[in-house]
Amino acid sequence: MNKKFIAGFILYAIFSFQLIASEDRAMFWRVDSAQATVYLLGSIHFADAGFYPLRAEIEQAFAASETLVVEVDMDSPESSARMQYFMQKEALYTGEETLRDNLSETTYHELRAYLKTLGIPLALVEKQKPGVVVLTLAAIQAEQAGLRPELGIDQHFLNKVEDKKLLALETMDEQLKLFLNIEDADLLFQDLFYSQEMLESERNNLIIAWKQGDEKSMHKLLFEDVLNENAAIIALYEKLYFQRNIKMVASIKNYLKQEGDYFVIVGAGHLIGDKGIVQLLHNAGYQLVRL
Repeated sequence: MNKKFIAGFILYAIFSFQLIASEDRAMFWRVDSAQATVYLLGSIHFADAGFYPLRAEIEQAFAASETLVVEVDMDSPESSARMQYFMQKEALYTGEETLRDNLSETTYHELRAYLKTLGIPLALVEKQKPGVVVLTLAAIQAEQAGLRPELGIDQHFLNKVEDKKLLALETMDEQLKLFLNIEDADLLFQDLFYSQEMLESERNNLIIAWKQGDEKSMHKLLFEDVLNENAAIIALYEKLYFQRNIKMVASIKNYLKQEGDYFVIVGAGHLIGDKGIVQLLHNAGYQLVRL
């Protein structure tokens, strides 16, 4: 599994298109307090060279900020060590137990068919736990589409952090346990399958939404349409998105009580909608400006 994918999830990471990013309207906000300025940028974690150069306003805001804030600092020695431990000690079934023992027959057969379309042998994933399998497959899917984590928007800025202070909204352990501890494995895989079907039919609409910075259309595609198809997924999204958004907002509010400028990058799906970070900050009384 490519460790870079842990910092995000499926839908908003797999846009198979070339984007002239200097002309985009990427989801970018500014919020000020008496002491601080926080910039919020919606990231695509897997990207390609067509995403660059980024819009001048984004690069200028980064240059003016003393602190870069990402979801998780994947490049830190601590994160690397935790990832290695996780893959060796917690990500795999032991003994005779396999993935098949933890899925319904229907989901298991759908998974086999899905793997076949990707050209991936079942043996590659059968000893992995469900959350790990989903992350593995989503990462493979993105890379087969020509997208790379090293070209992701967050990694672009991590490569230029230099003398800036670097903070993380979550720890590696928090993200690893999030995916490892998802109880409804069938629901997790059903979301994966639906995501792929939606991407194949709605890819152009996702492209347009991202280019235009149309958060309403993107929210419909990423959340509303999914939940209308399977309302049970709301429980999954509460863990993957909405509960995390609340915690991220708590950290952002703390930055706004400090002095300085903070450049915060999170997956685009975390910013949008009634339960997204932008709306939660607005509900808390902050005035946000779309840039």
